[in-house]
Amino acid sequence: MTYLEFFGLKDDPFRIIPDPTYFYPAKTHRFALNLLDYVVEHGEGFCVIIGEPGTGKTTVIRKFLTDLDNEKFIYAVVLTPNLTPEEFLKTIFDELEIENISLKEVTKNELIKKFQKFLLENVKKGKKILIVVDEAQNMPIDTIEELRTLSNLETDKEKLVQIILIGQPELEDKLSLPQLRQLNQRITSKVFLEPLTEEETKGYILHHIKKAGGEKVHFTDRALSKIYKYSQGIPRIINTLASRSLMAAYLESSTDIKGKHVEAAKYTLNPDILPGKTGINSDFIVVISLIILNIIGILYIIYKLLIEGA
Repeated sequence: MTYLEFFGLKDDPFRIIPDPTYFYPAKTHRFALNLLDYVVEHGEGFCVIIGEPGTGKTTVIRKFLTDLDNEKFIYAVVLTPNLTPEEFLKTIFDELEIENISLKEVTKNELIKKFQKFLLENVKKGKKILIVVDEAQNMPIDTIEELRTLSNLETDKEKLVQIILIGQPELEDKLSLPQLRQLNQRITSKVFLEPLTEEETKGYILHHIKKAGGEKVHFTDRALSKIYKYSQGIPRIINTLASRSLMAAYLESSTDIKGKHVEAAKYTLNPDILPGKTGINSDFIVVISLIILNIIGILYIIYKLLIEGA
């Protein structure tokens, strides 16, 4: 019997791979989703979503794309953005299935003209085009600047293409560079994903368990509090801790996931992925501090003896 069968789960509720069917509407993720809906419905050119690793950026965008009306929107998703401007355009062509064009056969200007023709044809059909770039902090500056060129494609009434950039905080730093000032000024919508609160962390875990059909599974309050303590509300770490806590409980044939199971799960993790990890063992700091205090005390005693002897 597998641990999923033991708990009566029809699916793994805490997979690391982002799954929009498990989307939990925490405040920060709900706000990001609502902002994306607003941006595409109102035809704004750029939208940026920024968050630390594991905060749910990809889950948000997958949920957004899953819910899109395919009758109104066509989208291209770029997952490996470390591309030259020409390679980036070719990737867009491939994603949108425009036509198979060799970069050796046409110039970049010809690519843009073909792209504009494609956009105008779809506008006449009542369709909007979205370009979604994940891990956008890895884009070369020249390629980011190319996005500004694409955003210039418009009619008298609307933008022909809308661009969504998703990335880690380094993206914010890159967009603030002087050479990208013009593009940065065109970004009218930006959201920073925050970690979940303790209450949201508990709701997130229970939501995932319910979606997977885990009526037998019971996380104690202490277990839930420990998962929040160690994850600090970062969904990716919540998933890892919750999944390994289930395994620890399974090995004891317990359907109650307790604090001790979370502790066992924590010790299977690479400590460097835990929030607030400095790389210095706290016990080591305590020992060093005590040694320093002892040295200060000894030096003070020696000083007093020398003064009194004088």
